[in-house]
Amino acid sequence: MDVLIIDDEKNIRQLLKEILELNHFKIDTAKNGRDGIELFNKNSYKLIFIDKRMPGISGEEVFTEIRKTDKIIPVYIISAFQSSTEIEILNKGNITGVLMKPFTIQEVMKIVRKHLG
Repeated sequence: MDVLIIDDEKNIRQLLKEILELNHFKIDTAKNGRDGIELFNKNSYKLIFIDKRMPGISGEEVFTEIRKTDKIIPVYIISAFQSSTEIEILNKGNITGVLMKPFTIQEVMKIVRKHLG
């Protein structure tokens, strides 16, 4: 698989999946953090998008779980606003970046092309 999208908003998951599949990338999606961690543990990905705010396990918790086993994979947090916590994590180099809502197709593709060619 190329990309894992973890987001509780069905519209966001579908939009990202459709954009990337049209560009011939293989996509997995998860509707919550628990399912996302399970997919991550079963498969290999080249890029991950994680919604910051989800019921149950938050995006930050999912990110922490992913970093326990993979410190290299590019991870982007999807967020409606950039908090001081996200800026602090970015500054430490732990997350690759933030995809701000609302986002454009061009913004998504710029990220994907940067990491997947």
